[in-house]
Amino acid sequence: MAKKDVKNNTGITAAIVIVVTIVLVILFLVKKDDIVSNLKKTNFFERVGVSTPEFVKNHEIPEDNAESEEIEIDLMGNSSKSDKKSEKKSEVAKTETPANEVVSEPVKEVQKEEKQTSQTAQQEEKPAETKKVQEEKTVNTPKTVVSTRNTVLCFVTIESDGSVSRKMITRAMPKTDSPLTDAIKALLSGPLPQEQSKNAMTLIPNGTKLIGASVKNGVATLNFNENFEFNSYGVEGCIGQLMQIVYTATEFSTVNSVQFLIEGEKKDYLGIEGQWIGSPLNRSSF
Repeated sequence: MAKKDVKNNTGITAAIVIVVTIVLVILFLVKKDDIVSNLKKTNFFERVGVSTPEFVKNHEIPEDNAESEEIEIDLMGNSSKSDKKSEKKSEVAKTETPANEVVSEPVKEVQKEEKQTSQTAQQEEKPAETKKVQEEKTVNTPKTVVSTRNTVLCFVTIESDGSVSRKMITRAMPKTDSPLTDAIKALLSGPLPQEQSKNAMTLIPNGTKLIGASVKNGVATLNFNENFEFNSYGVEGCIGQLMQIVYTATEFSTVNSVQFLIEGEKKDYLGIEGQWIGSPLNRSSF
């Protein structure tokens, strides 16, 4: 019985070996060209210390296989060249991709910040330049200095007993080419508030205007409008208004007396009660 079992096992094993051999032969026949090509390209026989058979040496590698990627059988446990190349390419790709992403963004940000900084600097420079120009204008623009002269004006004051007396007021006035005209017009406008606080007043009728003025041989000819004729204060008022004009005009060294005209005409008397104005009047006339 034992011998029979052994023979059966041997027969099964032989059958398996035959089947495997047949399969290998079929695979070899199907993949013969690929296997021989790989054996030739990888120098398999030389690596294992056996001379390469003639049919392997004489085997021509098909073009498709020649252009295909080289496959190495590593008997020493080292990775093939193609694996190394692919790994190297993948590593380079992995390295380059993040690098590009990381570098490009900061560069854009830096350029953006530089642009913003430049714009901010330009905006800050503009106010600084404007301020500088304004300062230069302020420095270079000469200040207008108005020269003045002291002018004496004759006003009056009413004493407690009702008598009228002169009140000479010195006023600083702009200097012009017609100081006499300026003085008479200022007198006709009446005393200023600070002058009124010193009891200064005028007897010249309201609405009186100076039409013209001229000086010749020490005589100032002053032409007034018709309002100058009518004084509500009577004779004392007429005397007072004439005195104010004469004393103010004769404050100038070129004037010794005043000839009065009404609307361009020389009249003998002023007012209803008649105050002489037919000839030039001076300070001694009062």
